[in-house]
Amino acid sequence: MLPRARVKRVLKHVAGCVSAASAPFKRRDPQPRVCILMYHRIADVAFTDPRLDNWCVSPARFASQIAALSESAEFVSLSHVLRRLTSGPAGKPIVCLTFDDGFHNFFSTALPVLERFNAPAALFVVTKFVDGGDPMPFDRWGTAHRARVAPDAWRPVTWRDLEHGARSSLVTIGAHSHQHLNARESSPADLMEEAQRSRSILQQRLGSSHAWAYAYPYGSTRLGQTSADYINAVRASGYDVALSTDLGLASRESDRFCLPRVEAHAVDTPALLHAKARGVLAPHRLVDRLRRADRAV
Repeated sequence: MLPRARVKRVLKHVAGCVSAASAPFKRRDPQPRVCILMYHRIADVAFTDPRLDNWCVSPARFASQIAALSESAEFVSLSHVLRRLTSGPAGKPIVCLTFDDGFHNFFSTALPVLERFNAPAALFVVTKFVDGGDPMPFDRWGTAHRARVAPDAWRPVTWRDLEHGARSSLVTIGAHSHQHLNARESSPADLMEEAQRSRSILQQRLGSSHAWAYAYPYGSTRLGQTSADYINAVRASGYDVALSTDLGLASRESDRFCLPRVEAHAVDTPALLHAKARGVLAPHRLVDRLRRADRAV
């Protein structure tokens, strides 16, 4: 039997090809919708682990994705997503860029590309592991392969990175919890602590204008990783919006504390990513059903 991670990669590529082929036949949506793209690490990795997904897009592929989207889509910052959903229909697909976990390569590799194309992005960090010298404990791929790759592939952000980001007009810094706990294995009190503590730490270090957005670790409502208790904790902690990993485009009917996103894959060509931005997601929904509660991030 083929390893699960390898099967997923093949299916993601097939789903992307079907999505791109279907895109020309999709009718324009009369209501504005936003494709909130989700990235993790941006790094060069020269091997494939058949057991673990690296959640990685190469720098060259990332640059080609952003360059293509700059021509075919409208970039909006996370702070403008809700406002954009209540405005008139867009001439182009609307895209918001987000990055989970808080890897240093957001600053070393992704941000120069974003600056080149004036593309805003939100970075969600796990506060307990900022300034850490080891792979973050929940990063199973980084822990397994730290000796095989450059440290930048797994290294967490530093407070110096975040202070630099806080001064950039392109960067929104949000919370991705304090310890990256899974809601399926946590009490309501644990979840409240995750939401409150991460926000408090970020605001103390970066100022009160930050940490108004939250991204749930793991993030699936279907799998119980974004539970009602977690949503209530985030709302009570003073955040304005929160993001899940549920597949879909955000619309005016979306719950602002459980906005859906679309994962950007290493296999996504510019054409495939454009199809995702337009909302051609039916093939990807079939692959999404393979997700299990033990996914690495």
